[in-house]
Amino acid sequence: MLMDEVRGEAFLRKLPQDVRDSLTPAQSEAISRVAQGTIQRRHPIDLRASIPLLFGERAYLVFLIGKEKRSTARRKLEQQLRPTDRLSQIVVFGLGLAAFTLAAFIALLFHNAVLAP
Repeated sequence: MLMDEVRGEAFLRKLPQDVRDSLTPAQSEAISRVAQGTIQRRHPIDLRASIPLLFGERAYLVFLIGKEKRSTARRKLEQQLRPTDRLSQIVVFGLGLAAFTLAAFIALLFHNAVLAP
């Protein structure tokens, strides 16, 4: 709970000083409470990696799995703002399938070599 309070205060500090000075204590408390409640919780699986590329460039990879928290309207808006082409979806699905197949193959080799001699 303490971290939520800190986040609420951090949100208030982002407001311009003249706006903060004009708020009553009750208004500041209400804004802080709302800011605390809007912070999203972490996904059960949240993997983030920065991968080095050629010429000193880096790529950022994010893999999230968890309960869908976005509304239907937000998902539709995001699809309009960032449409995904079919080829990208096929490539990502293929890479995921290849990774799963490779992991299953390695597990099978491990099982045959170590666990079932």
